[in-house]
Amino acid sequence: MLFRKLEKKVMQLEEEIAERKALEEQREAIIRDLEQKNAELERFTYTVSHDLKSPLITIQGFAGLLREDAQKRDMDRLQEDISRITDAAGKMQDLLTDLFNLSRIGRIGSPYEDISLSTIAREAVHFLSAPLAEKRIAVEISPDLPVVHVDHTRIREVYTNLIENSIKFMQEQESPKVRIGMRESVDGPVFFVQDNGMGIDSKYLSKIFGLFEKMDGRSAGTGIGLAIVKRIIEVHGGRVWAESEGPGKGTTICFTLLQEKCGATGKE
Repeated sequence: MLFRKLEKKVMQLEEEIAERKALEEQREAIIRDLEQKNAELERFTYTVSHDLKSPLITIQGFAGLLREDAQKRDMDRLQEDISRITDAAGKMQDLLTDLFNLSRIGRIGSPYEDISLSTIAREAVHFLSAPLAEKRIAVEISPDLPVVHVDHTRIREVYTNLIENSIKFMQEQESPKVRIGMRESVDGPVFFVQDNGMGIDSKYLSKIFGLFEKMDGRSAGTGIGLAIVKRIIEVHGGRVWAESEGPGKGTTICFTLLQEKCGATGKE
């Protein structure tokens, strides 16, 4: 009788220890997550203040020149000053718009729906038909992309940003091409947007999804596009990464979605 009571007490103690250990592990996981978010917030604050300061300095500088050139009645310089101020204000507006969109991902969105990725990819290609035609870029969309359960608008934004990136960094190719497809892996389907453009040095592959990261400072855009892509895919339970054999050898941006979001092949 005494042995049974002792055995029961030991079992209770073991359960309490296991519960406390689980709670401790949960607490440590929360602390690590908070530390990571704080570090990201610090980087975000620094980067935003730096990148928003740049157009403000430009506006301030050319506003001073605008006053001087107006007094001199130098109309050519006056028009140049106005143009530079307008460009800087436009850049700031683009930055603020992209930051606003980034902040809304995961908080505000459309209801999830079942839709073929082929349909979403075609919508993105149609939206970018003008710049694609201008650069004579051929687009190939794989017919075996599956039906997925996603935020239609957000995933279209993913494809739009990735195709825009391919257009931007295509360079002068004889036969420019963008391929939108899927490949199987041990962990499930991997979706990709592949181009034969300028490619990426291996040391930058993990950096391009950072906020305001741009491979070419002279290129158009705010440097937030791939950060938006990363955030959307993470909200959908997936991950995103870049592949390239190096400069001049094209780039493939890959992403996954939660298995439960990937359904049957979406042939239409």
